[in-house]
Amino acid sequence: MPAIFGLAFPFILLANLAFILLWLFIKPRNILFSLVVILLGWNSVSSYFQLKGKKTEDPQIKVLSYNVRHFVGDRGSNRKENAEEIISFLQEQKADIICLQEARIRKNNIFNMAKTVGKLETINHYQFASSSTTFGSVTMTRYPIVNMGEIRFNETRNIAIYTDVLIQGDTVRIFNLHLQSYHIDPEKYAILESPGITEEQDIKEMQEMGAKLKRAFQLRSEQVKEIRKYIDESKYPIIVCGDFNDTPVSYSYKTVGENLTDAFVNSGKGIGRTYIGKVPSFRIDYIIHSDYFDSYNFETHDYRKSDHLPVTTGLVIKD
Repeated sequence: MPAIFGLAFPFILLANLAFILLWLFIKPRNILFSLVVILLGWNSVSSYFQLKGKKTEDPQIKVLSYNVRHFVGDRGSNRKENAEEIISFLQEQKADIICLQEARIRKNNIFNMAKTVGKLETINHYQFASSSTTFGSVTMTRYPIVNMGEIRFNETRNIAIYTDVLIQGDTVRIFNLHLQSYHIDPEKYAILESPGITEEQDIKEMQEMGAKLKRAFQLRSEQVKEIRKYIDESKYPIIVCGDFNDTPVSYSYKTVGENLTDAFVNSGKGIGRTYIGKVPSFRIDYIIHSDYFDSYNFETHDYRKSDHLPVTTGLVIKD
C-alpha cells in the first residue's frame, strides 16, 4: 500500500544509492536501474534532505514545535525534573509561538502552564486542550489571542487545536496538530531487526503490528480530511505545527500541506529527522505555513528529552 511505501522510502533511496556504488565495480550497466528508481522519487528527496538552508538576521516571528512525550524523558528519569529542563530549553529559545504536543497538563506539580508562561519572557498568552484525563496540547504565544477552537476526532484521543492571534494588526491562525500514532510497543520493533521471522510468536506479532499500522493510516486519513476543511475555510494566514506521525511522502503530509510551504524544505539544512525512538526513525514533526510568510533559519535541535526532537523556524511577513 502507498502508506507503507512512505515509511520505506528513505530505505529504498539509500539502498539504491548503495547499489550504484556496487554496480560501479561489478556491473556498471546495471546502474541505470537504480538511477531510474531514484529519479522516480526525486521530487520527494528534498522533503528528507536539504543542502543549503536559508538564513536571515532580519526580525522574525520565531515558531517552535515539540512533542514532549508527557515529560517522561529517558527511562528512569524524574518527570518534574524533565519538565523543568524542557522549560529551561524553551526559555533559551525565546520563541514567539510555542506548540507542544503530549504535554502533561492536568498535573500542575509537574507542568504548571500559568507559571511556565510567567517564566517565558516572550510568551504572554496560551491555549490548551485535553486529549485525555491527563495529557493534551498547548499553544503559547507572545501575541494576543482573539479566538480559539478544538478539532476532536472519533475513536481516538488525538486532537488538533487552533488559535487565532493578532500579529502586526492582522489575524493569523495557528494549528497545533497531534495526529494518530501507531500505538506499537517500541520493543516490538526488534522483530524487524531479526535476520528472519520463523517463530510462530514473531509471525503473530508482525501481523498485529501490520494491523496497527493499517489502523493508524486509516484514522490519520480521516483526521487530515477534517483538518483540511478548517484550513480551507480559514480567512486568515495559516501556521501549522505539530506531530503528524507520518512521513513527507504520506497522504497526511500532502493533504495538510497542500498549497502551503514546508519550512524545512524552504529553509532547512541536512537530514530532517525528528523522531529518535526505535525504528521507524523519520521526519514526522513539521512547521508549515501559508504564502503570507517566508521562512528562514529552520532548525531541528539535537535536544533529547523526548522521543521527538524540537523544531524551530523564523517567519517573516512578506511585503
